[in-house]
Amino acid sequence: MNREKLNLTSEQGRDIVNGEDSNFVIIEDRIVGTRRWSVVYEIVVQRKSDGKYFKDGYRRGATESQDESPYEWSEPNFTEVFPVTKTYVDYE
Repeated sequence: MNREKLNLTSEQGRDIVNGEDSNFVIIEDRIVGTRRWSVVYEIVVQRKSDGKYFKDGYRRGATESQDESPYEWSEPNFTEVFPVTKTYVDYE
């Protein structure tokens, strides 16, 4: 399956992650891990023009002392994804 990749600058990636790009809607933005000085996130966005979904990971500084913004040290790598419904068993 050939998945579309978005060719974006770091600034464009930050705009999407911060909700400042009106061409995309944030569907999910969740913490997936931590590092010593930063928190690792995974984000899924939907492009308004065609309804396609894209996913990428980024990091933010863990505290106000660690001033790290998304894509400060890496380039955005938004790759097309497809929504899939999954069923799982949970025990309560």
